[in-house]
Order: sequence, then C-alpha cells, then structure tokens
Amino acid sequence: MIKFSNVIFSFIIILLIITSCSNADKTGDFTLVMSGSMHGQLDPCGWKKNPMGGLSRRYSKVHELKSEGKNPIILDAGDLLFSTTNLNKNNIESEEYRASAVLEGYGKIGCDAINVGKYELLNGLSFLKKMSNTTDIPFLSANLRNAKTKQLLFQPYIIVKRGDLSVGIIGVSSLLPDTSTVVFADDFIQAGNSYIDKLSDETDIIIMLINTDRKSQKSLATNFENADFIVTSGSTNLTRTNVPQSENGPYMFSCGKQGKYLQTIEAKLKDPSSPFVNISDHEKKIKNVKKRFEKLQKKDPEKKLVDIYKDQSNVLKLIDQYRIDLKTSEDAIAKAKNTIIYKTIGLNKKITDDSEMLSFVNQSLSKCNALKPEVKEIKKAKIDHSGHDHWKI
Repeated sequence: MIKFSNVIFSFIIILLIITSCSNADKTGDFTLVMSGSMHGQLDPCGWKKNPMGGLSRRYSKVHELKSEGKNPIILDAGDLLFSTTNLNKNNIESEEYRASAVLEGYGKIGCDAINVGKYELLNGLSFLKKMSNTTDIPFLSANLRNAKTKQLLFQPYIIVKRGDLSVGIIGVSSLLPDTSTVVFADDFIQAGNSYIDKLSDETDIIIMLINTDRKSQKSLATNFENADFIVTSGSTNLTRTNVPQSENGPYMFSCGKQGKYLQTIEAKLKDPSSPFVNISDHEKKIKNVKKRFEKLQKKDPEKKLVDIYKDQSNVLKLIDQYRIDLKTSEDAIAKAKNTIIYKTIGLNKKITDDSEMLSFVNQSLSKCNALKPEVKEIKKAKIDHSGHDHWKI
C-alpha cells in the first residue's frame, strides 16, 4: 500500500513539473488594438479639412488586420461612452443614445473588453449596468465597488486565448465622477497588483487597462512592473512610436483622444523569461538608412560609395555614420528574443470607410441630434473626403 501511494505521489509530482514546464515554454504571436478616451466619438472630428477618427474607419482598419489572418485582441481603456462630463436635462437623452450607439459600434468592431472609467459612471451605476446588459463585451473593474454591497461592480479581469498564448486583461481606475455616491474605489495600484499576482501563473501575458490622470500615469510602469503592457485613458496624450520606454517593460501606451488614431502592437513571444523589445524604431531606421544609401548610389550605380564621394569628406562621414546606425539596429533586432512593433495609424480621409458602419454612424448621429431639445431640424452637411456623407453636429 505504501509503495503504491509513493508511485501515485511521484506520478503527481512529475505531472505538475511537466505542466509547469509546458506553461513556461509557451510561445506565439498576437496583435493588440488599443483605444481609450474615445469620449463618445462616433464620426471623424478635429481638423475641418481633414477630420480624423470615426468608427467606420476604425472598423475598416480592424477588418484589414483580420483579412491578413490576424485575430487581434481589441481593448478599450475607458472613458468611452459620453461626449461630455456635463450631463444635464438638455443633453441627457441624446448622450444616452450616443453611449448605446458607441457600445453597439464597438460590438460590431469586435471589442474584447472595456475598462470602466470615469466617463462610464457619469450617468450613474444603474445606467452603466443597463448598458453592460445590452452587449457581449465584458466590462472590467478590479477596484470599483458598490458602496452599499461592497461588491465589485464588474469582473476584475478576463483571460483570452490567442493560439497557445493565454492573455490576462485587468481593468482598474483611480477616477470617479465628483457626484458619485454609490461607488467607491479601492486603491487601484494594490488591486491591480493583487490580480497580476493571481494571473501570473495562469497566463503568459498580462495587460493592464488603467483609467487615471496624467500625473499618475508617469509612475504606472514602476507601480505595475510585473505587467507586460499598460494601456491608459484619462489623459488625452498620444504615445508616439519614438517615445522612450522602460527597457525591461512594461510598455505603456496612452491613446490620445476621440479615436483619431488606431494604435496597434504586433508582438512575438519566443522566450517567456526574456523581456519584450520594441523594434519599431530600429525597423524604421533600417528603412531610412537604406533609402539614403539608394539616393547616394544614384549618382553612379556602378561604383562603390567610397569611390563616388572620395573627394567629399563630409559625405563620407555621413556614410560611415549610416553604416554604424544600420549595424546597431540590425544587431538589436537580431539580439531581441521577444519583439513588439508599435504603430499609430492616423484615421484620416485616406482610410476607406466601411459602408455599413458608416450608415450606422450616420443614423446614430441623426438620432442623437433629434433627441436634443434645441435642435429642431437636422441639416445634412457634406464633408469633402472620399466615401463620406456625414451628418454635421
């Protein structure tokens, strides 16, 4: 009996070791599409001659990724639903309809999760619960609680699968509307890290969705050092591709405002024990250096560059520097085990609108206008950019 028990015990230990090794050795690729601080924007906005954003363009770019065989993880970091923080009797019906339209549009796009931020709570908890019941998109919050029941308002995280990879997505917020009395917030740093600890053994990648102010965002990489990626809302800054990031992660991305840009990450995980390396700038530098070499070579395609410019020392110095830059970037890419390529895609008039989504947006804007007491007649205004016929509001 003792010998049999020992055999069973040994078998369990071996099984646990095999399982833990298989989890640690998971590799794969995934694509992340991010948004935050959308502020209820349905259509392009901003510059009069070239307004940017809009759900129909966002849909088109996401569909393009899917047509390339990718299955993107689509996330929103919060402040999605309303166009203003000043909800009142003159705009409440219009804004409620706008919120439902934005949520429906995100469902059509295929959003995987929405973090609950300050904007989501502007119209009270009952309305937000009602909205959450109209969609299959999970709302996340690991630190916002019902003041009466002390229960979390929504699930704290989800785990999504992409190939062999398990990706944990956690939502937190430090911002609440000033008028909120039915909701209180646990410390978002403590709450977030407790769920990072919980998911570290269950997932291969951890993404934090965080709604907080610009000042707090400066320390997020330090406060959530065990996350892999942080996507923020609350600040309307846009993280540019050349912004320096923490060398060993986590990488942090702020999404700008009103969805004028589509931000994507193409990630390749080959060694779970190594950090991700952002090779976006290196790839860009390689491309630019090669273009410069091609331009210099045009003077005489048959000769070497050093012979063409042997009498121009300043050009030779530039050529030497270009070669150093090229080797540095090529070596960095070759050395990197896990890589990300980060892109910000301006949703300008060059992006072709999806016709069905464009029709949905126009109908939604028409209804929003009709629900405003001060607007008695909707005037159709042509915006001169290809494939568009937006309602001007």
